Amino acid sequence: MDGFLLIDKPSGVTSFDVVRGVRRLFPFKVKVGHTGTLDPLATGLLILSVGKATRFGEYLLKQDKCYLVTGQFGISSNTYDVDGRVENIKMDEISEKAFRNVISFFEGEIEQAPPPFSAVRINGKRAYELARKGKKVELKPRKVTVYSVNVLSFSYPNFSLKVCCSSGTYIRSLVHDIGVACGGDAVITSLRRISIGKISVDSAVSVDVLVGNINDYIIPISEILPFDKLFLDFNRCNWFLNGRRFSVSVSDGRYVVVDETGRFLGVGIVSSGILKPEKVISQ
Repeated sequence: MDGFLLIDKPSGVTSFDVVRGVRRLFPFKVKVGHTGTLDPLATGLLILSVGKATRFGEYLLKQDKCYLVTGQFGISSNTYDVDGRVENIKMDEISEKAFRNVISFFEGEIEQAPPPFSAVRINGKRAYELARKGKKVELKPRKVTVYSVNVLSFSYPNFSLKVCCSSGTYIRSLVHDIGVACGGDAVITSLRRISIGKISVDSAVSVDVLVGNINDYIIPISEILPFDKLFLDFNRCNWFLNGRRFSVSVSDGRYVVVDETGRFLGVGIVSSGILKPEKVISQ
């Protein structure tokens, strides 16, 4: 069985724990991977790839994402959340008006340094591996886009936000940077990913629901990849599967390529009216 699973990840487990748990639900050996991790503290949408879909999971990595986040002022953490080494710090109380004003500076394209406890590589080592050994971790800022930050509630020292952002944005760093800009620090107390691209957590299920009927929840590859479908007739299907380039009457861009019955063939790129196979599913 090949396709994707939409999982509502619980707090307190890693994304790899979820992958291992799902893999055990199959009565036979099958590849299972994830298409972007969530921190152990975080809950919400985690997309897993199954079987041949693992080759196409990369197309989901760069999707925009939305989160619900709660934070608290006046405390600091080496991980920027309550799972780390938490310390109280001195901080003057900030008003909701001032808080909203500070947040406005974090919308749009911003530069953001990943947290020390992150999966970013430094000389071949993960940042969190170095941080756990007590080594100083300095990560260069990178440009990310925060499309919107909506204040859902505010009662100092606690607040909650809805954040929609580009792939690669660290919500832990965002909350930490907001806390610093407000004259102190802030950490995440809870985090929930509610969407990846056009896929909502409302369509996700817990791992427990999959027990005994996991195949019923596997979504075909062509239904999850974030591209329009391009239907090919039988002859051109063979051309595509054999790596041949040929003309098509569609706009330039990347497409999910299927046959006339909707069977998934792979992903192709159209440029100047010519379809080039980019990644073809093995038959």
